[in-house]
Amino acid sequence: MYTAFYYPHVSGLTFYFQRLAEGLAKRGHNVTMLTAKHDRALSSTEIINGVKVVRTPYLFKFNKGLVLPLLALDAWKSIRSADVVHLNLPAFDSPIVALVAKFLRKRIVTTYVCDITLPSFVGSRMLDKFIDLNHKFVLNLSDRLASFTNDFAQHSRVMKSYADHTIEIYPQLDLPVKEKSIPILTKLNAENAVIIGMATRIAAEKGVHLVIEALDHIKTKFPNVKLAIAGSIDAIGEEEYMAKIKNMIKDRDDVFLLGKLELEEMVCFYKNIDVLTVASTNSTEAFGMVQVEAMLHGTPCVASNLPGVRMPVKLTGMGEVAQIGSVEDIAEKIVMVLSNENKYHKTVKQIKDIFDDEQTINKYLDLYEQTSSK
Repeated sequence: MYTAFYYPHVSGLTFYFQRLAEGLAKRGHNVTMLTAKHDRALSSTEIINGVKVVRTPYLFKFNKGLVLPLLALDAWKSIRSADVVHLNLPAFDSPIVALVAKFLRKRIVTTYVCDITLPSFVGSRMLDKFIDLNHKFVLNLSDRLASFTNDFAQHSRVMKSYADHTIEIYPQLDLPVKEKSIPILTKLNAENAVIIGMATRIAAEKGVHLVIEALDHIKTKFPNVKLAIAGSIDAIGEEEYMAKIKNMIKDRDDVFLLGKLELEEMVCFYKNIDVLTVASTNSTEAFGMVQVEAMLHGTPCVASNLPGVRMPVKLTGMGEVAQIGSVEDIAEKIVMVLSNENKYHKTVKQIKDIFDDEQTINKYLDLYEQTSSK
């Protein structure tokens, strides 16, 4: 298996792939995860929950990417004994891994998670197109394709040409049963605050600024509203946006940056917020797994009307969909959900009947079997 980033890096792109790899390992499969050594302090090789993780070193960073000079060599070593190679896109260097796999006559399964839209800089749009071509090259080499939703695949810049040949497989969404308290949320609940939650790293495409701006609109109905944001505040390539967010909240007492939380703390987070908001603005977000995690803990959601991102709410009825980039509509939909709690309540069983982790693993195993019988 190959992904650009892996644990301890945290994002939806990496987290679902980690869950899948560990789920396969629990079933007795030998799983090797090839990834970038994004932090030089990390081990080059280690076993994490049954998965052998091989980290290839980077030479330097460029925007959100890493230049990996030894990737081909490490891919060769990792792939030689594999039956199937599973690629997790987007990943700028994935053509190298795909070519090594093809040279070694290995079958390739590729999951395309989301499109890439880089922050604006000189040449960024041209680089976006180059990355798209990179990914199309990998998709053309792949024997089987998967996407989180048909909705995203049919609207994606890259995947729409492959949508008819793509299998819809929802990501795994398991969280630990135990929870670890978050003092600030305990304090806010004791003050009867209405808590809006966001579970995201601070990044331009995540729309954090939109929800901050929406707070003043929401306060007309819920004066004691607060915003709690769980996620990394030092995401690679997002320094300028983080500075913008800090400037927006420096004089506010209603926005709390919780930073990256442990899984047990995320359970507490979901249980103690009143609504979760996914306000992403482009197709770098293609599902929003945090929505389903929140729903499994009884919390409704407001999601952007992006392909794929709108599907958890549409499939479950546990929330509302807001116009992309509209502060006013985000505020209106949050108020709507907060004002009608019973309307958006669903049982855990109802959510799990739609998003079944075991079915996710089974579907990928079926894809692996299909490639071996081609």
